[in-house]
Amino acid sequence: MSDNFDLFRNPPDEPEEPKTPPRPPRAIAPRDAYDEAKPPSARDAARNRRAMQADGFRVQTFNNGELVQPEAPTRSEEPVDLDDEDDGDEIEVFDDDPELLDDEDDLDEDEGEDDGDEIDAALAARRGERSKRRRQPVLSRPRMIISTFSSLLTVAVAAVLVSTLFSLWTSPTFFSDEFRAGLNRVQATQRLINIQPTPLPTSAHAVKIGIVAGHSGKPQDPSQNLDPGAVCDDGLTELSVNQAVAGRVLAALQRDGYSVELMGEFDDKLENYRADVLLSIHSNDCQDYGPEATGYIVASAASRGTTRGEDERLLNCMIEQYGATTGLPRHFGVTVDMTEYHTFSEVSADTPVAIIELGFLRNDRAMLTQQQDLLAQGIANGIRCFLRPDIYTTVTEVTPDAPAQ
Repeated sequence: MSDNFDLFRNPPDEPEEPKTPPRPPRAIAPRDAYDEAKPPSARDAARNRRAMQADGFRVQTFNNGELVQPEAPTRSEEPVDLDDEDDGDEIEVFDDDPELLDDEDDLDEDEGEDDGDEIDAALAARRGERSKRRRQPVLSRPRMIISTFSSLLTVAVAAVLVSTLFSLWTSPTFFSDEFRAGLNRVQATQRLINIQPTPLPTSAHAVKIGIVAGHSGKPQDPSQNLDPGAVCDDGLTELSVNQAVAGRVLAALQRDGYSVELMGEFDDKLENYRADVLLSIHSNDCQDYGPEATGYIVASAASRGTTRGEDERLLNCMIEQYGATTGLPRHFGVTVDMTEYHTFSEVSADTPVAIIELGFLRNDRAMLTQQQDLLAQGIANGIRCFLRPDIYTTVTEVTPDAPAQ
């Protein structure tokens, strides 16, 4: 038992582990070896400086113990060749471009230090793209304004040339008579809507208008019961056209509130008749005068002293308004029978008078027989123009016509 206690008191000796020989001391290169070591490249030095600055270190450079103040970053005026070999492909690089620095740091972190060649190639590609974008010309504000003005001027000149060519190459008969008449009808309707006189005349006295339906009433020859006027081969008479249009003129002016009186060719009321305006309505005959025999004719008295100015103003209004409303051309063929019309000498000298030939029964037959409302509207517009010069403005200049013999 004592032997057992001795085992605990003095345990048997364990075999000793072999001792590791001590490491030899690390050789420290002399200072001259560090001085003779190859200095890092400019790229590695710049990369190290940026890395230290990113970690919050302040990098200072000493030259022979003196602190070198860093120069303010400026954009490089001359492009830097990134390749070792001079291949002539120069890329403009700016060292202070934050985007390039960030791209370079990102590539360093992702690819590692062992992929220096790939990083350099990627940086060179990105710098090349940004350099191309910087080299793109940017128009200044004055040049941009001039460019815009030149574009607008070019478009305007082209539009004028196209419209001029279209006008020169378009025949006068390109649009049909029906189309032109319809267009004039629309224009006349718009004019009526805009400048329609008030329902009641605003003058102090009641405006009185006289309308004579040519060849109506009792004939001049007592032996005849009826004066038909001009008669066509198919039986169409001038009297029927004159009466139909005169009745429509009467209704149109009465709707305006005027006092209108319809009289015959040789009505007894015409003797010393006094009114604000008097108009006699006729139509040209049915003979074949050629294609030129178309259109309307308006005339006033050849010699009147007291109302000569009013007669001319009435003549201007009738020429302009009747032509614009109906679309018929003005025919310059005033005869002596029109300028010396017998009614001109019968009425009072202070009554403005005029006579109108609606058109030719042969060449204007469709208009005279099928569009009588339009003809009446043209006459009513002419009378309104004369009575309301404050609303209507005439631009027609009267061209004296030599009476046909």
